Amino acid sequence: MTSDRDGQGNGLEVWDVHAHYLPTTALRAMANGVAQVRLETVGDVADSVTVNHMAVGATIQQLADVDGIIGATDRAGIDRRVLSPPPFTYRYWDDPDDSLALCRLLNEATAAVVEAHPDRFVGLATVPLQDTETARDELRRARTELGLAGVTIGTNVAGGNVSDPERRPFLVDAAESGTPVLVHPDFVPNPRIDDYYLINVLGMPSETAITMANMIFSGVFAELDALRVCFMHGGGSAPYLFGRWDAAWRVRPESRVGIDQPPTAQLSNVFCDTLTHSALALSHLVEVMGSENVVVGTDAPFDVEDPDPLRHLRSAPRLDRHQIETIESVSPVRWLTGHTPEGRQH
Repeated sequence: MTSDRDGQGNGLEVWDVHAHYLPTTALRAMANGVAQVRLETVGDVADSVTVNHMAVGATIQQLADVDGIIGATDRAGIDRRVLSPPPFTYRYWDDPDDSLALCRLLNEATAAVVEAHPDRFVGLATVPLQDTETARDELRRARTELGLAGVTIGTNVAGGNVSDPERRPFLVDAAESGTPVLVHPDFVPNPRIDDYYLINVLGMPSETAITMANMIFSGVFAELDALRVCFMHGGGSAPYLFGRWDAAWRVRPESRVGIDQPPTAQLSNVFCDTLTHSALALSHLVEVMGSENVVVGTDAPFDVEDPDPLRHLRSAPRLDRHQIETIESVSPVRWLTGHTPEGRQH
């Protein structure tokens, strides 16, 4: 399947890098602990997935029914989706052995979906990031034995950061193996954002910005120039703050400890998805990141998804056709593989 957008096919596929899949078999493994995942009736919607009785905005059927996912993919105008487990599956606070068992279950289920539908899906692995050596081993297994294309990680590693020194070997492995990394924010409990669903609409974008800032300022991208990392939800609040980050680097010595160039000079292999829910915000994102570092992301099938991502992208002011095609078809391949599609210039 290759999109014929606006009646003018260009031979390139339209990608969505931010879509979720969860097998029903994973539910039992997440029923206990700090974040208890259950199926409940929410309003009049049966089998809604909840975390500690908070509805996450999707039913298990939406997350697990592969035929339904394919239908939703078609309706969104997407050729290929990158599937990853939802963020409540990370569970970095859990016992590493229990976390590994869940990761292996998820990775094998995702690989089976990709194997059955290789022309529609690419899969990302998940790893127990709280135990670096175990995470490294599971990533190698997922890549070499299961054929998964990359890895998804959360932002809060049992109270620590992705960029902490103990996790640097994992990031080195990802860089050296050419493994693309998708960073998805976690639900982080905070009583100040308990109400109004602020845990998602404010907490998640903040988590993304915290993680991106720590990775940049600590020198992760300066040291690992082959590491390709994609941040969800339009990069959270980070793209709006780039000027402030550069200003701090110029005047504060503590902001220069890890990098000898401004933060915005570290963005060549940083990608953000289009899930801004605002055409003006999306235009700003493209202007500060460049179209070659922006990819389509929908957050399907959750209720805060962008169900019509191509209309959203094409309605963003000041974007030309070349930029739009780059975001839809070229940038995602560059993030996934490190190369642009044949015949297209970076």
